[in-house]
Amino acid sequence: MFRSALGTTRRVRFGFLLPAIALLFWLVYIVNLFLFRLVFGSHNHVSPNEIVQPPTWVDRGDISDLDMRPSEGADMMTAILLNWSRLDSLKEIVDHLCPYSMFKEIMIWNNKVDIHLEEKVFACPKVRVFNSPNNMFFVARYMACAMASSPYCYFQDDDWKIFYLRSMYANFLRFPQFLHTDTNSDVWALTNWRWCFFEDDINMHACFSWLGTGAMATRDSVVKFLKQASVTEMDPLEFAYGDMYFSTYLNQVPYQLENYLKELVDPAQDTAAFSKGADGKTRNKLYMHKAAQRVWDALTRKDPHFEREELHPTYLERDVRSPCADDRCLVISNKHPFPDVRMFKYRPYIDIEEIETIHTEYENPTPYILHPFSKAVDGLDDTSYKSTRPIAQGDYIGLDMLLQVERKVEYRLLHQMGDQWIKNARLEVAGSDVVYRAIPFTYNCKDLRNPDYSGQISIDVQRAFLNQPLDNRVFDASELEKHGYGGDDDGHGKKPIMSYYADYGWRTQCKFVVHEPLGFRFMRLVSGRDERYPFVIYDIGWKVI
Repeated sequence: MFRSALGTTRRVRFGFLLPAIALLFWLVYIVNLFLFRLVFGSHNHVSPNEIVQPPTWVDRGDISDLDMRPSEGADMMTAILLNWSRLDSLKEIVDHLCPYSMFKEIMIWNNKVDIHLEEKVFACPKVRVFNSPNNMFFVARYMACAMASSPYCYFQDDDWKIFYLRSMYANFLRFPQFLHTDTNSDVWALTNWRWCFFEDDINMHACFSWLGTGAMATRDSVVKFLKQASVTEMDPLEFAYGDMYFSTYLNQVPYQLENYLKELVDPAQDTAAFSKGADGKTRNKLYMHKAAQRVWDALTRKDPHFEREELHPTYLERDVRSPCADDRCLVISNKHPFPDVRMFKYRPYIDIEEIETIHTEYENPTPYILHPFSKAVDGLDDTSYKSTRPIAQGDYIGLDMLLQVERKVEYRLLHQMGDQWIKNARLEVAGSDVVYRAIPFTYNCKDLRNPDYSGQISIDVQRAFLNQPLDNRVFDASELEKHGYGGDDDGHGKKPIMSYYADYGWRTQCKFVVHEPLGFRFMRLVSGRDERYPFVIYDIGWKVI
């Protein structure tokens, strides 16, 4: 018995109905595979050069004679796009994806059966259009990927523009065993904290993640998912809503990057949005819950179709966080925003709404949502990444340059972490083998004032605050008087409440140079001791000198 999205209860006779459904979808798959090969099999492919011009606000030095983006993995991925009713947005997305050399083809699956799309509508020679005989909903993504000739597939919806494909692909090539997804900090806090399902006793280690804002997966994992769908007792609507199942069925935490997203359609005016309104969100969580329940059941029965081993690096071992603003690097850090999610044991009778409440009451993700990792590499000096916990010895922050760099690179760290942190840090670099080694370095630091700050806090007061434990530190009268602050009308010293999550106008800028004759790919600054304050980083940038 299943409860439908409309709230009514329906009985499904699995013994008879499901084999018939599985056979029907298998026949559709075979027919579509034949048609796909017939349409796609004999086209020549081109790989235009990628656009490498960075945003104007990011200074990378003179790189006019350098290609600072890797070319590895060309023609190994098929972009899968679904069409329903946003043709103008789809054209813009195709124009954006076409120059990337990673894409062998851009396959557009047209679910709108009353509209016949043609390739000539799109100004890209990589485009192949498949007009589906039926609306296959979201499972069409996976059917299209299974039919592709490339080993990897890229998915996204037709209402988003994804800017950080090269950096995500560089990390995907390092760890192709994991689904890679791309989202903003708000959703990242959901999919890495409140929408995770762990139970060590049955080897359950899954998290739900959206695919619509950019995702990369192996074709093999997609084919495996289709097989899982055929052997589990899935309702026909569950199968159609495959997006709510795919990431959870993998039973591996997706490798998710967090960054800015551009929405091409105004949500308030978008009548075609699948998740629009309270009803859409309720339906999504219903099927998300069913997916977790099915994985729980399969692992309890030790179903061989479901992965039991947790692959490495586990989510606690990973350190790649966010792409840089110009898609030329990734920020890396071993500082996790949230506690170990394994403390919560998944139980199939607890629904998604209650899981969200339990996690949020234990730790509210708002501080991370407001100050995520991406704010350290967005090229803007008035936004910042702030860790949710004090710095511990061995915590690090750094960059993956995406490829081996043999040029002299100057790094700039703009931070608000007192004046002692970098003195106790060590600089480490590594090549593509990710074997780190410490190297000597010299740095030049100076204090900078944010010209937009109009408060009265002096740098001496800020430094005194930064040497205190991580809390809302209240300065007493004598401390303020020592730094030149007068009293109030009653003659008592003022006691402003200061917080690490506020901007008092002062930053410390430190610059240092790395030049390794044999090249390096990874750079990180490692804390040499426990500190009483968190990471507060406004920018970690680089340029060739």
